[in-house]
Amino acid sequence: MIEKLNYDLVESGKFSEKAVVAIHGWQGNSKSMYPIMKSMNIQNSWWYFPQAPYPVGKNEDAWSWSYEISEGVWEIEEPKRLLEDFFSKLFTKFTSKNVYVMGFSQGGLVCLDFVLFLNKSLGGVFSIAGFLRQPKAIIERFHPSQKKTPILISHGRNDDQVPARASENAYQLLKKQGANVELHLYNGKHKIGVESIRKIREIIQS
Repeated sequence: MIEKLNYDLVESGKFSEKAVVAIHGWQGNSKSMYPIMKSMNIQNSWWYFPQAPYPVGKNEDAWSWSYEISEGVWEIEEPKRLLEDFFSKLFTKFTSKNVYVMGFSQGGLVCLDFVLFLNKSLGGVFSIAGFLRQPKAIIERFHPSQKKTPILISHGRNDDQVPARASENAYQLLKKQGANVELHLYNGKHKIGVESIRKIREIIQS
């Protein structure tokens, strides 16, 4: 049983009211999202980089937010518990509306399938090249607390690992249920677009 998530913390300035949580994708680690922090260059912000709990193969630098229990069945309860514990502690340090969460690929899945169900309003949720675990299920897609939370879903049009239609579908489902969501498609494959970085930065600094 895993007790808690490991994470890196990078402080920009001694005092900050804003926290940014950057969630890496499959086979990533706590260092994977550092380039995004450097690109955004947001002063007076604390950046949290949680590392997924499950190693991928024997590579100590490759981690996953879930694992396959049996064919087509994935573990979700333990990572959910670990993430709930991580965020509950974060909310003792920061007002929830000053917490911004972004995720890439599998990290985008975490944003769409977990972060949007947190019961405290956030400053923004940003899924990049992400997807839904149950894209066809007729279910609620966010907690009422996130009704006004700015949600930005970004995806490369030519993504060869996670098709852009995965984000388009997530956008349509959230929009239909009244979420404050925007879809941004950019030219490129399975990467984080420069324009998406700019849009996310604007929301965090607004």
